[in-house]
Amino acid sequence: MIAVGVPSMVLMAVTEPALPILLKLMLDGTFVKPEHELLPLVPLAVMVFFAMRGGASYCSRYAFHWVNGRLVADLRIALFERLLMLPTRYYADHSSEDLVANVISDTSRAVDTVTTAVTALARDGLTIIALLAWMLYLDWRSALLALSMIPVIMLIARSGSEPHQTSDLDASPLGNGMIRLVQESIRNHKVIKLDGGQQYQRQRFKIESERVQRINLKQAADKSFRTALMHLTIGVMLAIVISPAAEQTATDGGIGSFVSLSLAMLLLILPVRRMTFFYLSRQQGLQAATSVFETLEEVPEMDFGTVEVGRARGELTFEQVGLCGQSPSSSVGDEITRVLQPGEGMRRADPAIADLGTRFSKPSHGRVLLDGHDLATLTLVSLRANIAWISRELTLFNDTVAANIAYGGTGHATEAEIISAMHASHAAEFIRELPQGLQTVVGEGGVDLSEEQRLHIVIARAFLKDPSILILEEGVTASDQKSGRQLQVALESLMQGRTHIMIRAILGTKDSPNQD
Repeated sequence: MIAVGVPSMVLMAVTEPALPILLKLMLDGTFVKPEHELLPLVPLAVMVFFAMRGGASYCSRYAFHWVNGRLVADLRIALFERLLMLPTRYYADHSSEDLVANVISDTSRAVDTVTTAVTALARDGLTIIALLAWMLYLDWRSALLALSMIPVIMLIARSGSEPHQTSDLDASPLGNGMIRLVQESIRNHKVIKLDGGQQYQRQRFKIESERVQRINLKQAADKSFRTALMHLTIGVMLAIVISPAAEQTATDGGIGSFVSLSLAMLLLILPVRRMTFFYLSRQQGLQAATSVFETLEEVPEMDFGTVEVGRARGELTFEQVGLCGQSPSSSVGDEITRVLQPGEGMRRADPAIADLGTRFSKPSHGRVLLDGHDLATLTLVSLRANIAWISRELTLFNDTVAANIAYGGTGHATEAEIISAMHASHAAEFIRELPQGLQTVVGEGGVDLSEEQRLHIVIARAFLKDPSILILEEGVTASDQKSGRQLQVALESLMQGRTHIMIRAILGTKDSPNQD
């Protein structure tokens, strides 16, 4: 596509003087030399000229839009892949709204800056050279005066942009604050309604919206002022350039040369303006590119493990494992020394132990072993393939029930295996009542399902994975005794024969089985 776009763009640039040339031929042939032998060909030349430029314009625009879109898509994919590999700490240090803006908005701005730069330097640069060459042919004095106009305009743009670079930097992620507020309000809508926080949230959004409006207005005023100053400069320079050309026309009687020269100067203004405004707007694109490549250069989650543990028995050993600083609930001096045989359980109030077992974090001291292997020596893939985590968030994806049960490493599971896991988790009854059964899309976060139904699906996912270690956090409270019993039976069946760590209680209708 670049091979198509670049020649088309060059053709557009070098044929820019064609219209002034045709006007010179036509006017001189009509008023000065009526017998000019090329005069009958002028209408045909005009048609060919515009047809050629139209074709070149289509090819160059289509090609560079294709390249632009492909670059944006590839960059977003690379950025998303890097985000998936980053350690847990990175997500804790960055808001989800900023990460979303980085993947969606910053990639587009960064690529747009690059393609705009190529267009400005290649097409507009060649256009300026071609027009100046024609003006030099007609009147070298006017051409030199026009050439002197370009650095003056650039100097005005540069001097006008430097004081505003700080505001440009502050304004580049303009919508992030509003996006964050909207997402926060949607996520916490129950608390807002319960505690009467509508007015407070409304006022916060109003302040943020007005801040964005003020920054946009300031940038628009700055840009408008610089535009007006450049127009004034261009007008003065044109007046200076046109004066000697008019005198030369009065002396030689070549009206075609005067009109052609004037048109060439007018055509020169547009590419100069485009190059100038690219200089003014480059800062936001450069900041977006910096943000994107800083994320791409983040060090992914390191895996120095070399041992493939395969299907583990589930013997979990904690040797003087320190939890200091692992979570807000960790107390100074927290330390665990314990051996869990396959099938045994342990109850803990500190959720940091779950991160240790999955190597999302490291202990402050001591070590954790699985079947006699230090977790640090195991590959992350083999370790995590042996662990199922039923967290309090009850994570579901905006996909079908079947895809949520057979997720990730179990995505190759057959329908019979999925149905077996569905029955084991006591989810078959409500899944059959869904509009498309297993193929029903559950919505973002499983919004179309109740909390109990989401828990049943998460338990079915764990059954299908068939792990040797289970981590269970507190979750939902069953709405009635029947649902509570079904969830209790499903969880007890899931824990049977598996090493498990209970982080408080999963159910609220009855006490959870004693795991200690």
